[in-house]
Amino acid sequence: MAIVNITCENDADFCRQFAYQLVDGTPIDLTGNTMKMGIRHRAADVTEEMLLTTENGGLIITDPPNGKFTVTITQAQLVQLEVGDYEHSLIRIVGPQRMRVWSGSLVNNAGASR
Repeated sequence: MAIVNITCENDADFCRQFAYQLVDGTPIDLTGNTMKMGIRHRAADVTEEMLLTTENGGLIITDPPNGKFTVTITQAQLVQLEVGDYEHSLIRIVGPQRMRVWSGSLVNNAGASR
């Protein structure tokens, strides 16, 4: 499982494209999949501070056969999220199966232009 650490500033959108693939570069087909990324101060916390999904537009599978997807957190979401450190995990959902793609930290910094 991969570790992905994200640093954002709350005066601009965060938008990054990723390619989900095997170690040898073979793409993992995301056709028919959905994805979910929960963000909490600590993974064990009850309260989820933010949820990004393929349904709410925070995660967009842009090229399913080649495993490409985009993570987008809008400036409006970031300015509502308290500045600080968070933990997140990205889950790939295929029917009843839930597979972890990655986990990591998310740091939301204050941006001067907010």
